[in-house]
Amino acid sequence: MSEASKPKYDSLPGIDTAPDVYETPELAEDVSTIQASTAVSESEGEEESDTEASKVHHQRLQTDQARNRFLPSRVDAHNVDFSDNISGQQRRSYRTSTRAQRRRGEIIGDDSDEEEESFERKLARVRQEALELEQEYAERMQSGDKTKTEERDSKEIMEFISDKVDSIYAQRRGNDKGGSAESQLSATIQKFNNYTPFAPSPRISKAIANRPPLPGSQIQRSQLDHVLSQASDFDARLTQLERSLGLNGSTMPDVGSDAPLPIFTTLERIEESVGLVTDASSGSLEAASSQIRRLIAEAEHLKQLRSSSSSPSPSSPSSPPLDSSDANELKALTPAQESKINALYGTLPSLDKLTPILPLVLDRLRTLRLVHTSAHQADAVLADLETRQSQQAAEIAKWAEKLKELEEEVKAAEERTQKKVGEVGEVVRGVEGRVRSLGGA
Repeated sequence: MSEASKPKYDSLPGIDTAPDVYETPELAEDVSTIQASTAVSESEGEEESDTEASKVHHQRLQTDQARNRFLPSRVDAHNVDFSDNISGQQRRSYRTSTRAQRRRGEIIGDDSDEEEESFERKLARVRQEALELEQEYAERMQSGDKTKTEERDSKEIMEFISDKVDSIYAQRRGNDKGGSAESQLSATIQKFNNYTPFAPSPRISKAIANRPPLPGSQIQRSQLDHVLSQASDFDARLTQLERSLGLNGSTMPDVGSDAPLPIFTTLERIEESVGLVTDASSGSLEAASSQIRRLIAEAEHLKQLRSSSSSPSPSSPSSPPLDSSDANELKALTPAQESKINALYGTLPSLDKLTPILPLVLDRLRTLRLVHTSAHQADAVLADLETRQSQQAAEIAKWAEKLKELEEEVKAAEERTQKKVGEVGEVVRGVEGRVRSLGGA
């Protein structure tokens, strides 16, 4: 790279600017670096192999010794960075230490360990050594060696040490120096009495705290008020939209005095009228005019029939004569049928106005039916849940009562056991005193 160009990583902190050093790995014994074209005579190869063979050590690796050598070593690799980070300022090395360890009757590692031995480890070591001394003393007694120390017998010293170690163990377990059965039982009962009772489960407590409010509570009423206010707002917006479209969800369009026609139906009629006007021609206009004249004539004829049927007097000379078919039809119709026909003709405009809102009404009726069905199912599920909850509450109350009775029985059994152990201890102490008196006598 030229001097003019600046290195890419020159601005980064912690860059090592020392020259790179490359090291080649050591050659293996079974790998040859001689080129294939190089020819070596057999005599030279034999001489070199003899000289190299004399320098090779054929001692095998002792895995057990190597394992024992590094067994007491301890490595502290806490917060140690083994990565190849280019910034070497934050890197920390690990520490190694050795500890004295007893294995198969001998100390492995450095006996002068810098680590502080804990009380439990020291006590276990002293007890182990006392047991080994007792075994060694028994072996020496069996072999016939009855030598004594300068001050006291070895057996007495070992018994004294063993008693001290046992008393320390008893104190560590919570007993007194005597280590009697009464004290051990009292310490055990006291230990169980000092146990803290079970606290409520945090998960269940959180679920109870986050449960929905009960029906009728203040929170439930406030939530219902908020939901009802939102529902009323939505209903007002829906009513405004229906009015804009020419519909009314609460009342029918034909009830009001100035009820507007539906927008969609009106637009369809206007579109049909505009289509007829645009598609009109001379032939279609003549056909329409002839059809209109025919309809007018039929309407006048129907009007004459109604007037003649309403007045039974002989027809005036100005009224045209009736055909035989029309006369038969008038004779076949009764006044009740005529009133029904007139009523049907009167309801036709109302039915025409109700036609656009009929699908909306049907959809609302279906929705209400679904809501009522879902509400009935939810009511049944809630009733079942309330029944099961009441049953579980009754069972929990029974369990609590039984546990209380069991605790009382356990307390009574503890008192009886302590009393019996005290009586047995008094008897044992009396027997021991008699034995000692007999031994002294």
